[in-house]
Amino acid sequence: MSDSVQIQVADSHLYPGCAVHIAHLPKSERTAATVVAVVEFADGSGANATCHLRAHDELELTVDGYATQKRHPVNARHWLLLAVDATHNSWRVKRRLP
Repeated sequence: MSDSVQIQVADSHLYPGCAVHIAHLPKSERTAATVVAVVEFADGSGANATCHLRAHDELELTVDGYATQKRHPVNARHWLLLAVDATHNSWRVKRRLP
């Protein structure tokens, strides 16, 4: 895949319960080991990430460290997301992974 997947987060950081939108997660990539992604946060900040589909409705998301627009540093973190709809466009953060 030459282009990265665009992930939009409804806040300036991820946390359990946070809404996440992934408009175009290609079906062919849903079974791939790792997909490169760019995460765009609601405050305009962004980070590089990788994602991996664990099960049909579970996605592992590893986000690199970044700084919010207010310059608060956020360390790299690993998250488990659950699909909210059948189209796999809407997701929610279930929990942080070790």
